[in-house]
Amino acid sequence: MGCAAGGSYATTHSDDASLIYLDIEMKNVNGISAAEVIREMDIPALIIYVSNYEKYLKELFNTEPFRFLSKPIDPDIFQSVFLAAYKRIRQRAEYFSFTYNKALVKIPLSRIHYFESSNRVIYIHLAGNFKSENPEFNRGEHKFYGKMNDIEAKLSYSNSRFIRIHQSYLVNFDYIKSMDFYTITMSDGTTLQISEDRQKNVRTQFCTMSRIEVPRNE
Repeated sequence: MGCAAGGSYATTHSDDASLIYLDIEMKNVNGISAAEVIREMDIPALIIYVSNYEKYLKELFNTEPFRFLSKPIDPDIFQSVFLAAYKRIRQRAEYFSFTYNKALVKIPLSRIHYFESSNRVIYIHLAGNFKSENPEFNRGEHKFYGKMNDIEAKLSYSNSRFIRIHQSYLVNFDYIKSMDFYTITMSDGTTLQISEDRQKNVRTQFCTMSRIEVPRNE
């Protein structure tokens, strides 16, 4: 596939985002198991867990929850969490657009796993269930000429869900499955290296987005 110059960023509305409340101790299915199925389907929905117990917090981490509500639910806390979720969904209702063979391609940011840069070519890796109105663009990867620094700057201005983990990688936090100090594993199983000079900052960003306190000794 050839490349075309002209990568650009555009903000428009999308109906793709969603919010799911899951009670961990439901009658017919465990809430965590339900969330695992949702993540396996590559649905970037925000998940809010509801439970009487905090003992599940470690298990919840792997399903990338947005928030955790303890029972009995405080109305003020519920409203605060809902508004935070609404704000996040509004942020995700945006597109990244670029030109390919003189045609404008528009992709929801919520469907982008990560950007990869190589020899001035930007590769966009997409979620497997992305469907474009144009069948020609229904593939798992697109590319165009551009600079990763420019993309990072444009996304950081209006969408805070992408983390620069390497000179060559800009990843969507919503598709990160797990992370150690040296690598990030995406929800499709892809493992990406975190550059040494970015390790501390990436860990801080990841913990901030996950609402996890960063240990003082790190």
